[in-house]
Amino acid sequence: MLNCIIVDDEQFSVDAIRKYINMLPKLNIIGIYTDPQTALEKVSSEGNIDLLFLDIDMPFISGLELAKALRRKTQKLIFTTAHSKYAFDAYEAEGDAYLLKPFTFGKFSTTINRLFPTEATVKLNEINSEFHEGDTFFLVKNKEEDLRIVKVMYKDVIAFESSHNYVKIYLTSNKILTAYLTIKDIVEILGCREGFKQFHRAFIISIDYINYIEGNTIKMNNNLTFTIGESYRSNFTDFVSNKLLRTSRNR
Repeated sequence: MLNCIIVDDEQFSVDAIRKYINMLPKLNIIGIYTDPQTALEKVSSEGNIDLLFLDIDMPFISGLELAKALRRKTQKLIFTTAHSKYAFDAYEAEGDAYLLKPFTFGKFSTTINRLFPTEATVKLNEINSEFHEGDTFFLVKNKEEDLRIVKVMYKDVIAFESSHNYVKIYLTSNKILTAYLTIKDIVEILGCREGFKQFHRAFIISIDYINYIEGNTIKMNNNLTFTIGESYRSNFTDFVSNKLLRTSRNR
C-alpha cells in the first residue's frame, strides 16, 4: 500500500485526484490539504510518505516553493497543474512527474504504474525488450532514390520528421530519407521500442542523439532543433526527471 498526500487549494481538483486514487487499490490517502501553509506544517512532521500530489499555483506559497521544503519527505513527487509553463520548473524542483489538468484516469494510472511498477509491469517490459532485441532494422522506400527500398538500422536513426505528406528520416551518416509515411505510421512501426520519444507532433527522436536541452528546446547532434509541443510537456518532464542527475547531499 502506497501512502499519498494531496496538496491543492481547489476542492474540485482534490475531488478529482481523490476519485482516481480510490480507483487504484494500491494507493491510500493519509492527508489532504487545501492550504499550503498547513501542508508545510503538517507534512514536515509526517513520516512514511510514498507519494505527494502537489499543485503549483496556490496562494502565499507556490507548489514549487513547497517542494523545496517537502521533497525529502516523500519517495515520489507529482506536480498537478493547469499550466504547462511550469514544466521546466517542475523538474528543476525534482518532480518525478507532471500531470497537466484536466488529466484523464488513463494518464493518472499510467504515471503511477511508471513510478511504482508492479511485478507484472516489470515482466511485460522484459518481454518487450526481448521481443525487440533481434529486431534491428526496418525497410523503407526512399522517394529521393526513385522509391528504392532502403535498409535502415534503428541505431542509425537520429529523428523522424513529418513533412507535408511524407516523413523525413535523419540518419547518422547525414543522409536524409524521404518516405511516403505519416508520424502515426512511425509510431506503429516503433511500437514500445526503447530509445525513441515523441515530444512534438511532427518529431520522433532517438534520445541517444540529443545534443542538449535548453528550456523547452531540444537540439539534436545533427543540429535539428525543435520546441517541445504543448501537449507533450508532461511526457517531456517525466523523461527529464527520470534522466536528470541529482545530488545526494542533504537539501
